[in-house]
Amino acid sequence: MLNLDVIEAQKWQLKYKNQDYNPKLIFKNSRTKTNALFSLSFFLMIMASEILFNQPFRKKIGIVHNKLFKNLFKKKYERIERIETNSFCYSLFLILHKLFKEEETLKENTKELISFSICHWANSLRMSQQKYNEKRKIFSLMWNDYKDLVLSPRDDVIVDLIIDLYKSFEVGISNKKIIKKNIAVLIFSVSKVHKEFRFDVLNEFKKLIFEKKF
Repeated sequence: MLNLDVIEAQKWQLKYKNQDYNPKLIFKNSRTKTNALFSLSFFLMIMASEILFNQPFRKKIGIVHNKLFKNLFKKKYERIERIETNSFCYSLFLILHKLFKEEETLKENTKELISFSICHWANSLRMSQQKYNEKRKIFSLMWNDYKDLVLSPRDDVIVDLIIDLYKSFEVGISNKKIIKKNIAVLIFSVSKVHKEFRFDVLNEFKKLIFEKKF
């Protein structure tokens, strides 16, 4: 994974926030392929996050970022932080799998896309540079374990990623009917995000690459 400065994501997001993150304007301002990949990664981060927003067990997880809470309930905070990190990682892998199905050439830029997405995610959660560096190392280890699945053209690997995503929530339910129902909800959420994939963003990216011949 690339070692980046979270401040770069902060400056990028502040710059384009007032433009409603309009992909046409964003990619029009891209001067290099690295700039374009950094911008594309912001939207990958958003799509990965959308998978997590619609989960019925999200409230049970209670994801928070509070230093006082961390100091008072260290063990519980560590669990929450672990769930937050792992669940986002699996969600990002699901989005990347979809991306590579649509544009296989981007597999060449996997390292950049993951690193940039993590950077945008870290900034969105107001992480410190130190915390971001810790997360980056975790993602790197997880990528080594899952890269074959993510890069695979097969559709059935999505199920494996979804099951591992569900496990990452650490819901602690043993009832098979409830587990089956929760996984069904998760599958629906992933399917919904895939159907609403930001093709407008990808098309603007591809248009830029074609015109600039990066």
